[in-house]
Amino acid sequence: MGALECLGRIPYASLIATLKCWVGVGIFCGCLYSALRIVLEDIFSKLLGFSIEWLRILVIVLIIVAVVMGIFATLLLIFGFLATGNTRRNVYKGNKCIMGGRVSAAMFMMLTYIMNLTWVLICALLTVPVLMYVMFMSICNEEIIDRQLAGWYPTINISHYGLYRNATALGGKNVLRTPTELSKLCEHISEAGPLFIVAFIGALLIVLSMVQFISILSANYVRLRVSKELQEIRDDVEMTESFEPDKF
Repeated sequence: MGALECLGRIPYASLIATLKCWVGVGIFCGCLYSALRIVLEDIFSKLLGFSIEWLRILVIVLIIVAVVMGIFATLLLIFGFLATGNTRRNVYKGNKCIMGGRVSAAMFMMLTYIMNLTWVLICALLTVPVLMYVMFMSICNEEIIDRQLAGWYPTINISHYGLYRNATALGGKNVLRTPTELSKLCEHISEAGPLFIVAFIGALLIVLSMVQFISILSANYVRLRVSKELQEIRDDVEMTESFEPDKF
């Protein structure tokens, strides 16, 4: 019975959502960092000769948000343990405790909803490098490789794709002309593109875990509300019994 009671206290839905979130955070951080390192160092710094500082800052911000997301999922898992099975009955006994649990559930629902919207926006943001990867690989396959085989040497001007060098920066270039530069560009894009796709999948896992957490918190809120109603009924019964005369 002890083992069965322990198993009954495990919030399996919260545990699955937390594991899904942790996996998504790990995939997102690892793949995004590797992909942007290739883009920033190999493409911009080495090939084009200039850097994009705001993109470096954006990488740091996204990784911090992902780490915070993992910590937040851990807090939701802890709340899931407190609101499951016998643990809920032991922790939320009185009306004040039950009310505190309901307030906590409502607060977590609001924060989870905000986090979910944030990660939906991050998923939308990641579609940009994914689409650029598809576009540049098409250019590499159809324009650069085929034309080089035919004896033509095309050029790529990155300003045609919305990427501009800072006018105040010293050095750097917007155009790649030599076959070596074009081959290296296509090679680096072929390395970074799949990493962006996997990072997008990781962010999508986090979104799915947040949707699951919202449904779990809604269910926990209802359970705590029912617990409050049952506690009020028990209090009324005890009060009624205390006023009844002794029966002989």
